[in-house]
Amino acid sequence: MSPQVTADIPDPLWYDDLCRSAAPAVRWVWDGYTAAGAVTLLTSRWKAGKTTLLAALLARLGTGGDLAGSAVTAGRAVVVSEETPDLWRRRGEKLGFGPHLAFQCRPFRGKPTADQWQGLIDRLADLHARRGLALVVIDPLANVLPGADENSATVMLAALTPLQRLTAAGLAVVLLHHPRKDAAGTEPRGSGALPGFADILIELDGPRPGATHVRRRRLRAASRFEETPPERVIELSADGTAYAVVADAEAEEFAGGWAVLRGVLEDARRKLTRRDVLAAWPEDYLKPCAGTVWAWLDRVVAAGWVLREGTGRRNAPFRYWLPGREDQFDEMELPPLEPLAPLRLGWLDRAAAAMQERCRRGLE
Repeated sequence: MSPQVTADIPDPLWYDDLCRSAAPAVRWVWDGYTAAGAVTLLTSRWKAGKTTLLAALLARLGTGGDLAGSAVTAGRAVVVSEETPDLWRRRGEKLGFGPHLAFQCRPFRGKPTADQWQGLIDRLADLHARRGLALVVIDPLANVLPGADENSATVMLAALTPLQRLTAAGLAVVLLHHPRKDAAGTEPRGSGALPGFADILIELDGPRPGATHVRRRRLRAASRFEETPPERVIELSADGTAYAVVADAEAEEFAGGWAVLRGVLEDARRKLTRRDVLAAWPEDYLKPCAGTVWAWLDRVVAAGWVLREGTGRRNAPFRYWLPGREDQFDEMELPPLEPLAPLRLGWLDRAAAAMQERCRRGLE
């Protein structure tokens, strides 16, 4: 290796020096979810409420307050958005936006080049130096990232790396993103390098678009920070301006979930496996994760409200039905016993496990 190349590589930081140079504590913009110097990736299905949650956060930044059970610290923010200024003006009139917010609406006419994207980052960094920002939001990320292939890890990392200039300056960065079109849940589309790049991952789960009567959402998160709540059930206020944590959500969730689960079993023409139950869950209702449904089924079987057969093994999966329904089943429609596939973890669970493994290796 040439002397010039060696000179370009900084000396390693010894642990004692690291402790002296490290910040004493994490500075949270939104406790547990958005931190200074960190990137948060927020993913949900189309029209599930990402921008509504974002708008509530932006409003709280004016004076500080509470959002979904976590404190918000007052500060300035810039939003890079695909939406028009008029949409943000009308949204701001409803939520009470103020002079602490700025909007960069549709900064590019089309897919930007790498130089144009870098120019936007430079402008945001300059604005932070002049006005002291706390937060930069990009909604959605795909519209402003350069590169033709978001499925390529190399392309994705090259596009994301300039954001480190903002986090190095102490800014919190929130990226809003859409899921894969062919995904049953909310797994971010594109390369896995994107969730790997982020420090905090948030999954907002809700009913299908158009189910405006359902105001509850499930907020799940994985993070490099232990302060991040793993899961909360939150509810949008009647006026659509705030989210609050649902008190005693577990009991309420089971009561509501049992009503839906019973409906699924009442409509069944055969005994259902656990996968059948999830597949038949009505789209108008917030679908719980697989593990929650499994726990509910165990609970109602123990109470005698639902009957079960099978061993739960590969060739004899559990099947469930309501008492007294056996005579109504069409036995001709019963398929042969299929092997029970192992429970697949969702993308957020996999990401959380990967984060924990990286942290463990860093401590070794």
